[in-house]
Amino acid sequence: MRKTRLKKEGMVGMKLGIIGGTGFYGLLDDMSEESVNTEYGEVTVFQAVHEGKEIIFLPRHGKNHDTLAPFVNYRANMLAIKELGIERILAFSAVGAIHPDIQVGSLSLLEQFVDLTTRVKTYGRYSVDMTEPFCPELRHTFMEAANEIDEPLKTNATLICVDGPRYETKAEIQLYAAWGMDVVGMTNATEAALARELGMCYAVVTLATNMAPGITEKKPSLKAHKAVSESKKHRVRELMLTAIEHAREKESCTCHAAYESALLAQT
Repeated sequence: MRKTRLKKEGMVGMKLGIIGGTGFYGLLDDMSEESVNTEYGEVTVFQAVHEGKEIIFLPRHGKNHDTLAPFVNYRANMLAIKELGIERILAFSAVGAIHPDIQVGSLSLLEQFVDLTTRVKTYGRYSVDMTEPFCPELRHTFMEAANEIDEPLKTNATLICVDGPRYETKAEIQLYAAWGMDVVGMTNATEAALARELGMCYAVVTLATNMAPGITEKKPSLKAHKAVSESKKHRVRELMLTAIEHAREKESCTCHAAYESALLAQT
């Protein structure tokens, strides 16, 4: 694995991982591109310093956003972050809204998920506790940031994660709504599970870019999805930068403890 410029210069404070889409390439000034080689493949990340913290941004769909959700190399992505010495990850993702109180353009903080994906989503070495899949301390960090910038944030959202890349049928969404799901997406359950297996803290805020089929008569539209993302770009950037400022070293969360317990169980 190639050593990064900032590590060579010794400019290391708290390290923080950020996972998002192409809209985050301009999240910070002077971001340098780096390549990380893992046993699962090569990963491109971008590195910078903000508020005395070393920030590693990982574009989950590739630096050109050319990899659809089912084909993202999640295991390489998460392992690359781990190998760079990152213990805490703040993530962002676009989703479809199922709960009628979640409107297009609104932000939600994930608390739970139901995973219907069939992709490989484990390193296959041990089992870990996923009772609370998202780090409570990082969730609080997002809440603090949203409160500071006065951005409404639903704080107890449940995601149903599907393979994609196709959108859902009306019957599927109606079923998910009956199950009590709030939003539907294609990536975050996989990232959360792998982060837990690697002992990393992980939390994610989602942006509703459309109402899911069956909740509305409108058809899913890539054009509309991009328009909503563009309209919220500055607020999402402000939220993430404020969250970075509020982020602290872990104190009492058990994210890493679940990983350590799994390791002990294998001995």
